Amino acid sequence: MKLRVQYMAQLRAAVGRTEEEVELPDGNSLADLLNQLASAHRTARSHFVTDTGHARPSLLIVVNDSAVPARKAATTALHSDDIVTLLPPIAGG
Repeated sequence: MKLRVQYMAQLRAAVGRTEEEVELPDGNSLADLLNQLASAHRTARSHFVTDTGHARPSLLIVVNDSAVPARKAATTALHSDDIVTLLPPIAGG
């Protein structure tokens, strides 16, 4: 299946692009996608997953138009043509 991944804020700089098309085997989860992205973009790995390979809890994830908590990444099935938007936490003051 093919997905479109959009990167927001400092993730754009970390991976060097605003979006990309990613291919995954059918039946993969959001967690599988995040681990694939972590492998493909090693310098940005810590933005996607923890040291144990789980979805980074602070990562804001939207699949199509629905927010998905990082804690549900392993149980969130992805489908062909989904659009996954990733937004790291924003700090400021």
